Amino acid sequence: MMKLAIKKPKAVFWKTDLSFEDIQKMLQAGKITEKWLVCPQGYSVDAVLISEFLAHPSIFKSNSNKKKEESKTKPKKKDLNVLLPCWALAYFPIVFLAGALFSIGDSFGGYYVFVFSGAALLLLIPAYAVIISILTVKRIKNRTNTTKITLFQLSPLMLFIFFLVFVLTFGGSPA
Repeated sequence: MMKLAIKKPKAVFWKTDLSFEDIQKMLQAGKITEKWLVCPQGYSVDAVLISEFLAHPSIFKSNSNKKKEESKTKPKKKDLNVLLPCWALAYFPIVFLAGALFSIGDSFGGYYVFVFSGAALLLLIPAYAVIISILTVKRIKNRTNTTKITLFQLSPLMLFIFFLVFVLTFGGSPA
């Protein structure tokens, strides 16, 4: 069964993981109109009006066979939209591991790593924010932006800011 995505014509985000029946139910309930766009999930360049899709439900099937053959021969690689937040989240285990290793030789080693990791975040947070902004603009232009990927990319940013506040206040210490 083919997964479909829909959105309002001028909207940014796609509603994904839908079936033909889901779209029909949403139309009957009045949640969407026939002026919305529909496409196979991940292929926003093939988007058509829902009215067109309902008139010719097999409109996407001719392309899907060719795309299935391509996907069998080519391994699916993760792009920067997924890898960047994963790399960003790797910062935390690296900092804690470095703190543990540096505290072996010097009793203040872990403290220095703690302080310098906060200083590093003063540079990393704006850099990460700029990079995810650029990636989001590209996804919007390609019409492939979804709420899931945007929230996935924002979650490390929220953790970075929380950790920075934690470091700057020395773990909430009034000192």
